[in-house]
Amino acid sequence: MGKTVTRLYKQFQPESYDIKWNIDEKTMRFRGHVTIKGKKVGRPSQRLTFHANGLKISEATITSHSKKGDQVLAITRINAHKSFHELRLHTEEMVYPGAYTVDISFEAPITDGMTGIYPCSFKDGSENKKLFATQFESHHAREAFPCIDEPEAKAVFTTTVVTEPGLVTLGNTPIATQLEAKGRLVTTFEPSPKMSSYLLAFVVGDMHKKSAKTKSGVDVNIWATTAQPANALEAALEFAVGSIEYFEEYFDVPYPLKKADHVALPDFSSGAMENWGLITYRERVLLAYPDETSQSTIEQIALVIAHETSHQWFGNLVTMRWWDDLWLNESFANMMEYQAIDSMRPDWHVWHEFVAAEGLSAFRRDAVAGVQAVHVDVNHPDEISSLFDPSIVYAKGGRLLYMLKNYIGENAFRAGLSAYFAKHKYSNTTGDDLWAALSEASHKDISSFMSPWLGRSGFPLLTVDQEGSNVTISQQQFLDDPSKVDTERLWPVPLFSNDTSQDIMTERETSLTTKLPSFLVNTGARGHYVVDYRSPETEHSIIKSIQNLSFDEPDRLILLNSSSMLAKAGIESFGLTLELLAAYENEESDPVWGIIGLVVGEARRFISLDATLEDDVKAFIRTLIAKQYKRLGWQGEASESTADQKLRSLIIGLGAYAEYSDITAKATKLFADYTEKDTALTPELRSTIMSIPVRDGDTKAVDFLVGLHDSTNNSELQSDICDALTDTKDPSVAAQLLVRLKDSKLVKPQDVDRWLIYLMRNRYTRDVAWQWMVDNWAWLEETFGNDKTYDYLPRYAASVVSTRAYEKKFHDLFDSKINQPILKRNITLGGEEIATRLAWLERDLPAVQTFFKN
Repeated sequence: MGKTVTRLYKQFQPESYDIKWNIDEKTMRFRGHVTIKGKKVGRPSQRLTFHANGLKISEATITSHSKKGDQVLAITRINAHKSFHELRLHTEEMVYPGAYTVDISFEAPITDGMTGIYPCSFKDGSENKKLFATQFESHHAREAFPCIDEPEAKAVFTTTVVTEPGLVTLGNTPIATQLEAKGRLVTTFEPSPKMSSYLLAFVVGDMHKKSAKTKSGVDVNIWATTAQPANALEAALEFAVGSIEYFEEYFDVPYPLKKADHVALPDFSSGAMENWGLITYRERVLLAYPDETSQSTIEQIALVIAHETSHQWFGNLVTMRWWDDLWLNESFANMMEYQAIDSMRPDWHVWHEFVAAEGLSAFRRDAVAGVQAVHVDVNHPDEISSLFDPSIVYAKGGRLLYMLKNYIGENAFRAGLSAYFAKHKYSNTTGDDLWAALSEASHKDISSFMSPWLGRSGFPLLTVDQEGSNVTISQQQFLDDPSKVDTERLWPVPLFSNDTSQDIMTERETSLTTKLPSFLVNTGARGHYVVDYRSPETEHSIIKSIQNLSFDEPDRLILLNSSSMLAKAGIESFGLTLELLAAYENEESDPVWGIIGLVVGEARRFISLDATLEDDVKAFIRTLIAKQYKRLGWQGEASESTADQKLRSLIIGLGAYAEYSDITAKATKLFADYTEKDTALTPELRSTIMSIPVRDGDTKAVDFLVGLHDSTNNSELQSDICDALTDTKDPSVAAQLLVRLKDSKLVKPQDVDRWLIYLMRNRYTRDVAWQWMVDNWAWLEETFGNDKTYDYLPRYAASVVSTRAYEKKFHDLFDSKINQPILKRNITLGGEEIATRLAWLERDLPAVQTFFKN
């Protein structure tokens, strides 16, 4: 692979940083100075090495502190090793282990790449403005100042930011001093707790806030640009306060800081970032506009706030030692966000959403041969960014911890976490430290239980065969490509059966007896595995329980998912999965309809192989949704559940694709009223209503939506417009939309991937969108090469491939790029995913044709 990550913490261990940044808004540059105090460790050498990337060093000094007094060491050479992101200070004298102070002056341009220090553009009325913000995770602090940019290198940070007067300046901690000097505003913040460099942050600009205090006295503030209405900050404030109060009680550990700022940024690559005391977000996942924000988005806002707040303990107070244990941060936050919001909004039933969203994402990704494990080694700096696979480190890791919690029980889980935080606060850990705490609390060997799940990719397929009271269960690895299954692999599988006498299975095969007519495992979808029931009696019982809704929602959902996955692996036919949909004729659950919609989407892939199937698929969908469309209609009662609000959107969306005449006519009328009479659209239905005239080729509708997109500051509305416009059937319209992607005044860089992937998913515009991606790859690499958007592009591209012709296009574009460490994993997995998908589509096409033609 070439270079390997060098752990600089092994040669210098910082204790404190005193950093001053001077932001020059006119020249778009920053100048800075950092004083680093710490210890040289390891062998004597004639240099000290720090991380730095893209910084111009103007001056540096090294002062040693010993019993003989302080001595300034002569620096003979300063050089940068660009490929290693290293700044090397070479000395005339030998640098021995001991205490040192290092002073470095530096400067660099402020670039648009959404890492390091970067600008966020927004329009406030007719005035164009900028915020300046930071994004240092995973290894981008080195773009803002020389440092030891590793999680283990925890230190105390004192920061000063110099800006134009009149701007709000926020940091991790409260302001210590603020004064004007020589026409500049100088803001110094209180020293931070001992923390990792990737958690350091500041935001500068025209902002306003909504504030409240928690029961324990923590100041909580929701910030947004002055272009945003004050009432858009209110919903987030409730969840931000509630999350701190919940986690303080659940973990039995106080929130570690005096304040918690939550800031909506106009430009932000990720969804949100847990900087300690200064959490940053995309506007869409923090701001809720009364009467304009959908229930789905409000729930997403709540979950993201809880996710980032849980990081203030998981990740910030206690931090993984190295990036291979990133799951200690993200997997826990993924699960705990649902835990917190369920306590605040039990009527939302977010645990069902957890099974639907996180479970399905994890299962689908984890079934691809060669996918990374939750715990994975890091051998190259660029690999750090590629670790953040949302389906594995977040979703799968969260599911595994949910499985663990259900295995040892809530009380033991909670007691173990409390002990873990108390023992390791302000320090770094590995997974073994957590397992030790949970083992002591549960009196079980948690390391032996969890290590096989975290340290290896994949999950088991449990085959259950029952004859009378005799049950045989066997396990083997499940993969979409069965020829690549590791036949020796075993997991300790918690059965979660409906026969409570059964516990955990560690063998290849086990036999047991039961008094139940149908022995079921993984009840409540608590385990990360797929089940194949072989007994006809059990299958009949399952179908009956689905039909009469006697199974809980997670069980109904996971059973349909299992059928679909078994078909993709060739264990059964996808025709049987489509037949199973008939059992869901009475289904009223939004999360369950989510997997129904996913199966329908999988059926639509076959249209790429046989275009004559499209009319049959649409007719099938119209029949499938008829009962729920009649029940829900377009408008609910005031007492309607939030689940039904979301389900209505899904049903009407399916009907819009299927050209359900009543739905398309109603949507057309609603859109006309919206444009001509300024009649509001129901937020949950907005994107679907907008898409109908676009799909029908209404050029006035296209022009109207483009204009609305460019004039609104409502990021959810902009996303809905994107979804509608990318539904066009006209390649020329798609080409016009694609031209806009390179103009950041029209499409924010954070949104480019959404426009591109949605146009590639659309089979009518796929050709023009794919060719745009090929033709503009150099621009994509230059613009996004430093963040996760670039890493995700091969994954997005692979997801749209359903034919051999596009398989070739994929390899023509990406095979030459496989040596880029940031892309290698997703290119390799993309090729594997495409190969298994095409094998499945070609294998099951006859069965699907028979199902729809009959």
